[in-house]
Amino acid sequence: MIEIEIRGKLNRKEFGKLKSFLDRKAKQKDCYKRISVDISPGFDPITRTWKNSSFDLRLKKSGTTEKISLKVGKFHLKEREEIEVKLKEGQFLDALKMFETLGFDKGMIYFWESWEYEYQGFEVKISKYTNDYYIWEIESDNPKKDPHDLANTLSLKPYSEEEYRKAIDWENQNIHKLYSLELVKELLRK
Repeated sequence: MIEIEIRGKLNRKEFGKLKSFLDRKAKQKDCYKRISVDISPGFDPITRTWKNSSFDLRLKKSGTTEKISLKVGKFHLKEREEIEVKLKEGQFLDALKMFETLGFDKGMIYFWESWEYEYQGFEVKISKYTNDYYIWEIESDNPKKDPHDLANTLSLKPYSEEEYRKAIDWENQNIHKLYSLELVKELLRK
């Protein structure tokens, strides 16, 4: 499946305003706490960055939904192929152990709360990482529906490639945690 997606940052006030609008005008599809473990190759734990990665390999647990996700293409591209393998509930840790055994034992742990909506044929997701750090995403699975059109309608400014790179680097230094199986187990208990 080709994923067409853009994203950007929100402050707390903008998040509240957008969430209130979506709660009134859109159909809420889901609300969950997500743990996402990014074990993409080329990770340097000292700088907390990836070198020349042309795909993202992640294991995700959103509520009771668990999956392996591979996004092909550079992080900033609007269109990327996404390959997903759904796991049965309870297989998340076993899948992580399998990848660790195969040498995928470095990366980052992302943990946040999301609200997903269906609005005008798009999936709109707003996420809370901390009490003062929020993001939005607009995704389309229809190549004729450009997420930028809805972003303009909602007065949302998507990241440029440089802004997105800076946001990822800042998040990895200030919000996200270095991967360890023990820390994943601890976060799953929350």
